[in-house]
Amino acid sequence: MPARSCGGRMLVACLISALAGMACLLSSATAADSARQWSSTDGRTMTGTLEEAGEDSVKIRREDGRTFSIPLEKLSAPDRAFVASVNANARRMKGLEEGPYAEAIRGEWVKFSADKHGLIFQLYGGKELKRKKDTLFPLFIYLHGAGSKAEDVEAGKVETAARTMVSEEQYAKTPCFVCAPLCAPDLSWGPQVDKLHALIDDLIGNLPIDRDRIYLSGYSMGARGIASLLQARPDFYAAAMFADGAADPEWAKTINAALWLCFSGERDIESARKTAEAFQAAGKTAHFEGYPEATHNQIGFKLAKNPEVYEWIFGQKRLKAGAPATP
Repeated sequence: MPARSCGGRMLVACLISALAGMACLLSSATAADSARQWSSTDGRTMTGTLEEAGEDSVKIRREDGRTFSIPLEKLSAPDRAFVASVNANARRMKGLEEGPYAEAIRGEWVKFSADKHGLIFQLYGGKELKRKKDTLFPLFIYLHGAGSKAEDVEAGKVETAARTMVSEEQYAKTPCFVCAPLCAPDLSWGPQVDKLHALIDDLIGNLPIDRDRIYLSGYSMGARGIASLLQARPDFYAAAMFADGAADPEWAKTINAALWLCFSGERDIESARKTAEAFQAAGKTAHFEGYPEATHNQIGFKLAKNPEVYEWIFGQKRLKAGAPATP
């Protein structure tokens, strides 16, 4: 029997997914539609609502109803940054119709070359996502183990967790974007953190992805890889699921993502248990499962085939400063 330790009850992932996507979208729309104080480079101010944001100019409707067209170069640096964020969000929301990944969202794995980010990766997005134009979706990143290293890969050849994630039954419950990068034979994931983050940032910048619901999953070498991503950006991810790999109780001091730690008897179960306990003691979320009799080769399958883990991970949101952790 596995040893278990959990921070609380599971949440219903489907409901949270819908509410989270809509809440994030409404928050973004409110930011653009609300009146704000604008400042020019020469110190003049005006209160008004952004009517139109272009690459070189904006239209602002003042409180008295008058509309002004203002070159971006005449606005203060904070105002230019605000306009840039509005334009970036608009580009993301159009990402299912146009942009570098639009044609790849077709209900099958699509392989991308290493030309742009220095690593090959596969991307999956269901066709049904395009019917939900006003929704933000989670991003699920899967890093494979050392046994799947290769110079190239056939589209659709992914490890069990990524394959389970896009199965008809599971995907109906948790629609999202799924990304599965490929590690070359002479490398490991740790030295490629910058490349992985460049890829993730590019996906976020060009697709309607909910920034508060970015999830990591990895087996063995892949689990060590997601640990490297978490350490590089401790406040960036919502949750991560580990199949063996390594775990360190010291993570609780810096990493805010929720963790699901599933370890075999061939790896350091006690460190994983202590890591979960350290997270819980710090008021953070962690779930531990130890299988003393399981082999390292079995543990990735055990995690990937556990339906509870998908309900749990899709119920997590990025932990904001001072916010309570999700059970």
